Amino acid sequence: MDVRSSSAERAARRASILQAAVEVFAAQGFVNARTREIARRAGIGEGTIYLYFEGKDDLLLTAFREKVSEFCEAVHHLLSEPGTFDERLRRFIWMQFAGIEADPELATVLLLESRQSTRFYGEPVREVLREYASAVDRLLESGVAEGRVRTDLEIPLVRRMLIGSLEEIELDWLVGQRGRPLTTSAPDVAKVFLEGIQVGRDG
Repeated sequence: MDVRSSSAERAARRASILQAAVEVFAAQGFVNARTREIARRAGIGEGTIYLYFEGKDDLLLTAFREKVSEFCEAVHHLLSEPGTFDERLRRFIWMQFAGIEADPELATVLLLESRQSTRFYGEPVREVLREYASAVDRLLESGVAEGRVRTDLEIPLVRRMLIGSLEEIELDWLVGQRGRPLTTSAPDVAKVFLEGIQVGRDG
């Protein structure tokens, strides 16, 4: 068998297991999920899972790390594009909301079920969370550099306020507001947030 073909097959098998795990976690909850159900959904034997992952904790953490790292890459790309801070902020919020809308099952796992794992706050997750925080800090610092964000504000505090606000909106949508588009609210959310941090505002 061609080495490239074999690698592609392993990558596809790994991805299918990970997707099956996300679906099971979202439907049954992380605590109640069983690896045999994940295997059944992926169309494999239960033992095959352990050729790729250590168990359901590893599946959950892998899904979280990979999705957050993917989003961080998108933010870095956003920061390299021309445009104003206001435009970047609106785009950043839209990107987050669009990701939630595109895959609500994965979003449910990342925002809700991930906290059910005793390993969630281990070093691998803290590392990717630091990567995410750094990306958001760079976004906000670009606003300071452009004279759009007040210099008397602490960037880490502003970042926590932004992330916390977005998560609250996302969770509300996930648990009962899916009938309305989430992305359409991005401009208003950006406007309200910007009005609180922009130069010329004294709080």
